[in-house]
Amino acid sequence: MRSRFLHMLSGMVLASVAVMAAGCNHDTLSSGSQNLDMTYTPYPSGAGRFDNAIFDVIQIKVLPADPEERKLYQTPNGPGGLLFLFDRFLADLTLTAAVPFSHIALSAGTYNVTLIDFTFPVLVDENLAAPPYASCMDGVSTIDAQPPPGVTLRFRAPTDNLDSLTFTIQPGQTSLSLTVDVPGLIEDYEAAFAPGCIPCQNCSADPRSTLTTFDTQAFRANLLRNISIK
Repeated sequence: MRSRFLHMLSGMVLASVAVMAAGCNHDTLSSGSQNLDMTYTPYPSGAGRFDNAIFDVIQIKVLPADPEERKLYQTPNGPGGLLFLFDRFLADLTLTAAVPFSHIALSAGTYNVTLIDFTFPVLVDENLAAPPYASCMDGVSTIDAQPPPGVTLRFRAPTDNLDSLTFTIQPGQTSLSLTVDVPGLIEDYEAAFAPGCIPCQNCSADPRSTLTTFDTQAFRANLLRNISIK
């Protein structure tokens, strides 16, 4: 029993060290850990009319799903975790192919995301078409929630249900993808503005629509259905 615990401990400590070293080196680890290239994958892709469409992934933390392994990360202030990112990553929603953004090492097994944090998206249509528009939102050239400084879209378990982000590392796996449903995310973001969208009043002078409100809670409630890790 003692030897099994020590083997588990060595594997998990190495995994933790590997994640802490992400972005600093690509050392090959052993004792149960396997190197993983972490990628941002837009799937399905397609930002529609927007020439620029971005949001930042600020932080991701995970813990093993196995209760015994999870105990190894217990701290005086509660459970710790494996930090995937030390520097925020700018996710470009106009991309059509996967791009790497981190290098980590984890042991095979199932992991629960305990914290994930994003900035609000910013969508820009640099060549807004002339009216008439199919919807009021189609007349908006820049969609930006403009939150107060420091306000982000932070999800933390157990207050927030992050079960949909649970993922499993298989033996021999070499990559892990943060996958974003781009059309779905953009649709949900626009929907959170739509009730406060006002069509142009003097359309010959300025054909653009005006945004007056943003439903943060509505967007937050739908955001994670467009995000997965696998």
